[in-house]
Amino acid sequence: MNRRPGQGQGQVQGPRRPADPGAASGPGPVLPPGRRPGPNARVPQDRPSGPHPRLPQDRAADSRPPEAGHPEARGSGPLPRLPRGARTPRDERAARPDAVTRPPRGAGRPPRRGGARRPPRPPRWLTVKRGEPGRRVGITLLTIAIVLTLFAGRLVQLQGMDSGYYKAQAAQEQVKVTPLPALRGTIFGSNGQPLAMTLETYAIDADPPLIPDAQKPAVARQLAGALGMTPAKVITMLRNPTSFHGGTQWVQLAAGVSTTAEAKIAAFNIPGITMTPSFVRSYPDGSATANLVGFTNTNPATGVISGRDGSGLEEEYNTLLTGTTGSEQVMTGANGVAIPLAGTEDTPAKDGESVRLTINPTLQFQAQQACQQEVAKTKAANCSVVIMQPKTGAILAMAQWPTYDQNTFTNVDQTTDIPDHNMFDPGSTAKVITAAAALETGGQTPMSAYNIPSVLYRGGQAIHDAEWSPGERYTIAGIIANSSNVGMSQVVAHVTPQVQYDYLKAFGLGEPTGLGLPGEEPSASYGSTALPPPSQWAGDERYTLSYGQGISVNAVQMASVYATIANGGVRVQPTLIAGTYNAAGQYVPAKAQKSTRVIQPKTAKELIQILQQVPAVDDEANQRWGDIAGYAIAAKTGTSSEPASAGTGEKPCPASNPLCVHGSSYIGMAPGNDPQVVVAVNVQNPDTKTDYFGDEVAGPVFYSAMNSALQTLQIQPQTGLVAPHVRLNAR
Repeated sequence: MNRRPGQGQGQVQGPRRPADPGAASGPGPVLPPGRRPGPNARVPQDRPSGPHPRLPQDRAADSRPPEAGHPEARGSGPLPRLPRGARTPRDERAARPDAVTRPPRGAGRPPRRGGARRPPRPPRWLTVKRGEPGRRVGITLLTIAIVLTLFAGRLVQLQGMDSGYYKAQAAQEQVKVTPLPALRGTIFGSNGQPLAMTLETYAIDADPPLIPDAQKPAVARQLAGALGMTPAKVITMLRNPTSFHGGTQWVQLAAGVSTTAEAKIAAFNIPGITMTPSFVRSYPDGSATANLVGFTNTNPATGVISGRDGSGLEEEYNTLLTGTTGSEQVMTGANGVAIPLAGTEDTPAKDGESVRLTINPTLQFQAQQACQQEVAKTKAANCSVVIMQPKTGAILAMAQWPTYDQNTFTNVDQTTDIPDHNMFDPGSTAKVITAAAALETGGQTPMSAYNIPSVLYRGGQAIHDAEWSPGERYTIAGIIANSSNVGMSQVVAHVTPQVQYDYLKAFGLGEPTGLGLPGEEPSASYGSTALPPPSQWAGDERYTLSYGQGISVNAVQMASVYATIANGGVRVQPTLIAGTYNAAGQYVPAKAQKSTRVIQPKTAKELIQILQQVPAVDDEANQRWGDIAGYAIAAKTGTSSEPASAGTGEKPCPASNPLCVHGSSYIGMAPGNDPQVVVAVNVQNPDTKTDYFGDEVAGPVFYSAMNSALQTLQIQPQTGLVAPHVRLNAR
């Protein structure tokens, strides 16, 4: 007899025949003593749990065997059957006398099938009973609630926290904003002549595929005349557009086209020809005022003209001139075309204000011409001219040579404003400051006398004069008129170094000019280097400073020194601005400039009378550049010797002559009895071994510029006006 695998010794069981009601079910399981079957124990319905015979399948419902898992299924005899789903109360089950006591597993109990232990049941909390629909519904609702919460959180994020970002993205795609550049203000000269102005021009573009090939020759002839081009050039651009401007099908025929030419082209009504307006900066006075007016840049994205990173007045007054850019906002479709009924949102541009300068364009041009001629003659490095009104501080001209053209310059270094940027030693033109200090605080008078030796040693320095004769004895007036370094080195000994320094500062040296132009030197940070305090002076420095060596100045500063003397000792802050115009064209005059008394009127008058002697002294050397009849000009010449400056292109000085770079100056005022105008000229480093003195090199430029100023300003000569007599020699 065959046994099933996994069965041990014991009663042999045959194959189960469920359909046979009489088939034996084998010995039933026996519980250990005191152990009852659990409420969930499962027993096959067609198999009794004990040795009882199976019941026929057609047995009545009330005599059916108990449900699987019921305690009665393991009883020892037939029991009354409970209704389906009913459970025996716990106390009743415990009280049943016929409960089967399950014997311990041994020889009397058949082994489990397969001989292996039954796997442990999973914990109850990991199982879901089929008979608990409420729990399933709860889990389903919880899941739905979580999903809806995620959706709600995302909506809050999109429509609340991130709404601004998505609105901006949508606007970027659907809203097209076209900038409307503000019209940059105009810079006018003192006579109302525009020195810098904004013009409307046009770029002429063509879309050749829109022009029939048969009509292109005729179109080329029409456009060529208006654009100032040859028909051959235009037809080439129309037939081969991809050869121009990056290989696109459209081609730009010309840019910067005037409004007059644009009007002619528009009248032709040629298909495929478009005209795009733009603004450009124009400088009608050209290079004559370029150093002062400066230049601008144009933003290629917005078309806005700006003086930022420019130079001159264009940069200094950029905010005032620029105005406020406007915009035109339209809604566009997917094809980029404006939606007609979507409306527009326009922000009008606010045009910039305009500036009126004190600069006289006529004087500016004539002074520049005089500089150009002298530079060409002497092969000098540069020349500058400053013309100023002493009573108002108004600068009428700030000319220079070389200069540049705003439309053609190639290097920013070419845009230097020489009168305001370049520094030099003033030489003998600074002797008037030392004399003023000695006259007011040193107990000296114009007639104080001094012996003039051939050489004077002070502070370890040997001091000489350019020209000397034995036995010279000068008054202070003679020291100034004859430009004696030896004499002025003795005069300065009557004032302390601090007083000397204070007078230099009071006249405006070692300080910014106040014009505020970009790139000015000396700047506020460089002032202490241009004029160091007495505590930093070398042993001989107070003496060299007395005659204008060892201090750095610019042309505007020296013009202001003489304007202070011409104005009776009152220094008026130099200025370039006469007033402004608002966008509506209303003119607002500039406020009066700050004025400060530097020296007493008596001192100023004495200095003017001394300076009126200089032209006569120069006449003896046949340098008559201060002789203009009827004006009794008061003037002073100056010659400085300096070391070569690094980075300026100047040749290094040889060891035998360390001060090989010369500066030539000529500064004067007219009329001498009531000065109305001051002219200051400086010619730097003339390329000559002998002709580098101020009267020889700068004198011709002064003469030309002063004559132009007197005529342009209509300052009439005074018949019989001559210089007063002042004693120069003390012998």
